[in-house]
Amino acid sequence: MQKLFPEALQLSLNKGLHPFYLLTGNDLLLVNESKDLIIQSARLKGFDEKKEIDVKNDTNWEALFETAQEMGLFFSRQIIILNFPESPTTTQFKKLSEFCALIHSELLFILHLPKFSKTMEKQAWFTQIEPQVVQINCQTPEISKLPQWLSNRAKEMNLQLEPEAAQLLCYSYESNLLALKQVLQLLQLQHNGGKITLNQVKEVVEHSAQFTPFQWIDALFEGKIGRAQRILHHLQNEEVQAVVLLRIIQKELMILLEITRAPTPVSSEQPLFNGNLRTEFDRLKIWQNRRPFYSQIVQRLNYKKLYALIHQLAELERKVKQEFSDDIWLELESFSAQFT
Repeated sequence: MQKLFPEALQLSLNKGLHPFYLLTGNDLLLVNESKDLIIQSARLKGFDEKKEIDVKNDTNWEALFETAQEMGLFFSRQIIILNFPESPTTTQFKKLSEFCALIHSELLFILHLPKFSKTMEKQAWFTQIEPQVVQINCQTPEISKLPQWLSNRAKEMNLQLEPEAAQLLCYSYESNLLALKQVLQLLQLQHNGGKITLNQVKEVVEHSAQFTPFQWIDALFEGKIGRAQRILHHLQNEEVQAVVLLRIIQKELMILLEITRAPTPVSSEQPLFNGNLRTEFDRLKIWQNRRPFYSQIVQRLNYKKLYALIHQLAELERKVKQEFSDDIWLELESFSAQFT
């Protein structure tokens, strides 16, 4: 089995096609770009038909089996793409194993599994294809690896990013490579050649039609409640899931609690401890452009208020999971107002 990251896929394809491609991970940009590269290369080799199927409980596997067998008779070259859910059933894996047994030289198979585990490597379907499969890791890069991904992508686009500009982009779009790509394309159009400065990136990020959850958090930490609520309304209109916002702000508040640990016991009424911020920023590898936001909120909160915010978040998460009510957006607006 050959294991690749998406940026190495084109080089592999230039050397020749494999019969099986396994895309693991759920980053929309990386999955779609990898599929497109494989399909483009396959087209050049005469695979002029494509069938893409989202695997569900009612998937007609018999029709797939017939397709594979008929292609063997009529020598039609086709690409089959199967997109599996995050938690495939035992029955789906069993059918997949049967299908893999029918693969031949006139059929190219692309399989997308959002989650892939060591357990799956021992299953029958995988052992069948392992000697001939190329596995492509399409998981969103971790924060520590995102700067390198951004550097590679910028280089491909002939963009030169100043270090501070690259940091701001990584922070603003750390969980959304698709939006990050769109911003890079916009910068490419606006500044053809030369270095991209921090101010140029700020202008694009701040005037982007698509706000991010992190811009909402920055506004909260700065105490700009009006801006935070405007961003919140925009995120609601963009149909961002409320539970995603809850988890992101929860993570940020836990980081805030972590970096303000006092060396000695303190009263809940005392302001947050700020005597060790620089060391904690370095230890947790917090982006340079994020540090001023943390420093600002540390000056405004005490431990009692921080604990109350964390407790309220837990209650909001319980509501959104159990009640499925649109009132959660009103609750989030009220929650935002408490950062004054």
